[in-house]
Amino acid sequence: MIVAKKVRKNCSRRLSDWPAICWYDPLALGLVLIFFGALVGGSQAQEPGPLAADPCQVGQEHFRNHDYLAAREAFRLCLETSGESPVALISLTAMGVADGRFEDAVGFGARAVAVAPQDPEAYYWYGRSLLRTGRVEEARGQWNSGLQISAQHVGILEGLARLSLAEGESARAYNILTQMQRQGVDALWLHQLLAEIAAGKGMWEQALTHLDAGLARAESTVKDLLLASQLALLADQGPRALGYCRQALRREPGPAAYGALGEAFFATEEVDSALVYLRMAVAADPTNARFQFNLANSLEISELVEEAETHFLAFLELQPNDPVGHFNYGIHLSKLGNSVDAINHVQQAIQLDPGMVSARIVLGQMLENQSRWAEALQVIQGLQGVDQENQTELSTWEARVRQAMAAAEAIGLEGGIHLLHMVLPDEQVLQAVLVELENGNDFGQIAVRFSQGPTAVKGGEIGWIHPEDMVASLRPALEVLALNETSPPLEVEGLYHLFRRIP
Repeated sequence: MIVAKKVRKNCSRRLSDWPAICWYDPLALGLVLIFFGALVGGSQAQEPGPLAADPCQVGQEHFRNHDYLAAREAFRLCLETSGESPVALISLTAMGVADGRFEDAVGFGARAVAVAPQDPEAYYWYGRSLLRTGRVEEARGQWNSGLQISAQHVGILEGLARLSLAEGESARAYNILTQMQRQGVDALWLHQLLAEIAAGKGMWEQALTHLDAGLARAESTVKDLLLASQLALLADQGPRALGYCRQALRREPGPAAYGALGEAFFATEEVDSALVYLRMAVAADPTNARFQFNLANSLEISELVEEAETHFLAFLELQPNDPVGHFNYGIHLSKLGNSVDAINHVQQAIQLDPGMVSARIVLGQMLENQSRWAEALQVIQGLQGVDQENQTELSTWEARVRQAMAAAEAIGLEGGIHLLHMVLPDEQVLQAVLVELENGNDFGQIAVRFSQGPTAVKGGEIGWIHPEDMVASLRPALEVLALNETSPPLEVEGLYHLFRRIP
């Protein structure tokens, strides 16, 4: 049948859109007359002329001109005057599906199959009408009956393929679609569906091969090119992804192409170029969460932490329940020394996605770095229950934390204290830090920004110590330091030291 190849230009590639719009374009249904004309003498090959007196001919003329209201009336008259006409019944079924008159379509479809039991088109449209009323198994039965008459009916094959996809039978759908390819069907929607199935199985190279086969077609869109770029990235083919993105940018400059090109540059480690295009994408469409997230991560890698903070927050405002967003923001905050908020965001990521093993590992490390031994052990024990492949490493980690916890408890019993520490190079930096502290800013965050000590990257965390183990000139100030109190500036050999006692 020729029709199926000609009227699917607007078929969506997204399974979630089916069956509402992923079929024949309703405005192109008149092309079905190419097939129907064989039943009535071939007059459909001519340009529409003056309406004939025969209501069946009149219905065909109106149908060809997409005047479905007039066509419906003419075909009804045709049925009254000429009996059960297959052309009229199949046309009325098709128009019922197109216009949302599904119960009417079911009635006409049943009559079409009864009067034309050897016409696969009748089974096809009857199945379509049954599907739209939720009668899936009946639709499948009609299509299987149609295949007994014509094993190459493209519309029926497509319908069965989409049913298989909707029911999770991707292998069956793939077989049907490749059968259609062997029959000569070369439509963009077919390549898109094959690519979707392959991608669903993680077969990125194969998915890209299928999509590539459709990209040369005139009806391919910028969205198809951007999808190809995503598949290329998943297949670890960054340069190829850049090529698709550049084609998309030439065809349709705008935020979608900017964002995809930025992501492709990021994947190929060209971070400066990534920043250029991701900033353009966010400026053009600040409500696009993906653009905000990718820009935030690119800025983070480029150590533009203040700008990264802005875009992480913008992303979380757009996607407050995204676990990866909270996880990455938690890591960002940890780098800034804001350990409390960092831990809170990583914990939120785990609450949103309990299976996120990487977040559990990072949480355990953060808690360990903060000497929160009991909480770290709880995280490690939870990991031992879900990460079977790394039991040896987890056991080693658990032993280390238990040893550190025991040592800390012993020091605490002997009068030890838990401290954060900053080492500042001169009085100018010291004064800037004191202003920050007076303004109520977090000691750990300030340590990350200003301290030159070895523990700066951990927010100044030096753990539990005995005051007598410290330099003699520092000892008196530390021995009297109260919980959650910051010491006065202490100068030793030209450097300024600040301490804060924590639980």
